Amino acid sequence: MPPKIPSSFTDPAVASSYFKFHPSGGEEYSPLRKAVVAEATAMGYDVPSMTEHGVAWADDQDPFGHVAGGTYGCLLFKANFRVFESFAKILGDKYDDLYRARGVGVVYPDCLLIAARISEVHPDRYFCVTSVWSYRQQAIVAESSGYVVFFDYRKGQVANLTEYGGVYADLHRDLTERARRSTALHTQWSLDHPKKAKL
Repeated sequence: MPPKIPSSFTDPAVASSYFKFHPSGGEEYSPLRKAVVAEATAMGYDVPSMTEHGVAWADDQDPFGHVAGGTYGCLLFKANFRVFESFAKILGDKYDDLYRARGVGVVYPDCLLIAARISEVHPDRYFCVTSVWSYRQQAIVAESSGYVVFFDYRKGQVANLTEYGGVYADLHRDLTERARRSTALHTQWSLDHPKKAKL
């Protein structure tokens, strides 16, 4: 059973303030933090990658009071960067060379194209690869992959589009066709443009 959420968390100003209830400090978050860290560790998540982010009432939320989609990218990057920082222990003074590397970094002035391709579709989710191209470099400078799950908030469960039928089954068919088409194009492009080994 999850730990009880303290009643003081119902006030956004208190829950996200930098006073005694802030997630990085206060006693009220301590049992919640302990339970989540224990579960994440038991699931195999890397402890050095863990970082906390107190949800800021104004900065992080969308107009509906949910954490905004764009915020998640920043949060995910924080943990991924912690993994990168953990390389310092092994690389020693070579870490600085890696950290300050030059190459495909984007610098001003430039313009970026951000595009996504659906790579796989399941009845309850789709997988997507998102890439960022630099116009100046004519190259991909960043790439991310992930998935989006369809959720029925009324039932409190993941939604299987094919079981819902109607327009939801139509959406599943459309996504499946888009994934098939984009995967075929990507496979052919990769065959036509093999990556060159860098020396």
